[in-house]
Amino acid sequence: MLHDRRPLSSAAPPRPWVSLLALALSLAGGPLGAQDDVGIALPAVPNALLAGQERPHAGRFLRTAAPGAASATPSHLEVGPLRVNATAGVNLMVEIAIDHLNRILTPFPNPQVRTVSDATTSVDGSAIYVATANEAPVTLFVSDASDPNHALSLTLAPRRLPPREIQLVLTDPWPATPRAASAFASPGAASTAAASDYVEDLTEAMRALAKEALPSGYSLRQAKRNETVTCAQLGLSTARGQVLEGGELWLLTALARNTSDAPLDIEERACRASVEGETVAVAAWPRVSLAPGEQVELYVAVRPRTPEQRHPERPSLRTGGGR
Repeated sequence: MLHDRRPLSSAAPPRPWVSLLALALSLAGGPLGAQDDVGIALPAVPNALLAGQERPHAGRFLRTAAPGAASATPSHLEVGPLRVNATAGVNLMVEIAIDHLNRILTPFPNPQVRTVSDATTSVDGSAIYVATANEAPVTLFVSDASDPNHALSLTLAPRRLPPREIQLVLTDPWPATPRAASAFASPGAASTAAASDYVEDLTEAMRALAKEALPSGYSLRQAKRNETVTCAQLGLSTARGQVLEGGELWLLTALARNTSDAPLDIEERACRASVEGETVAVAAWPRVSLAPGEQVELYVAVRPRTPEQRHPERPSLRTGGGR
């Protein structure tokens, strides 16, 4: 049996990886602790990054403001309001956000909106809020309640955007409203100003009816049998409703129903009140186009005759009257 007689302190044969390490050091020109450039450049790390005041982003550093410290670069994104010039009679196309509430600031103190779109609209002061859940364009006509003859035409294109705030600025001077024009009218135009006020008061009363409110200065009662509204239009039937008595005007409400088998457009000029007096205005709410069987409300304004006009005096033959 053979035994290894070499002493325990004798050196072991050199391992291959030790020889390779020595060869690499000799080729590099020095030991590992040498400060010579080996061809690898390492960027310096800013102290602010180590302190947590900066973070790497897309190959650069994005500075974030420390609590309570001012920063020249904001750490958030801002989308300001969109200022758009608007002209009466010219359609304006603007993008809005879908599935969000959008705010439109109008130049009118009391704006009103007309639309057939499915979008939801509401008015708060001079601002209009619009919300839509689909990508169908939203068309609006926006005017001031005191001057519905002039309006801004808007086409809103829903997009996947953050909520928008749009400021409408008139490019041309807006025509003066009847009340504003009356303030600068000459004394000879007093009758014209009074007529304008009369039309505006009538418009306000009709608007109150549409909002299911009682117009200022009117009292409400149920219509009597002879206080009805009739329309000389085939396929349209009416049913009497209410009477609102004012100082110089009466307002009659009625239900109008399409009894035909086809769509029907109400001819408002063909409708009259059956009370003694002059019919001065007729309006259908909320629409004038009716599907078969559909019904809407009719509002008729009447200037009733005075008792003297209803029962005029007969001139006496003894005093020479009637000759």
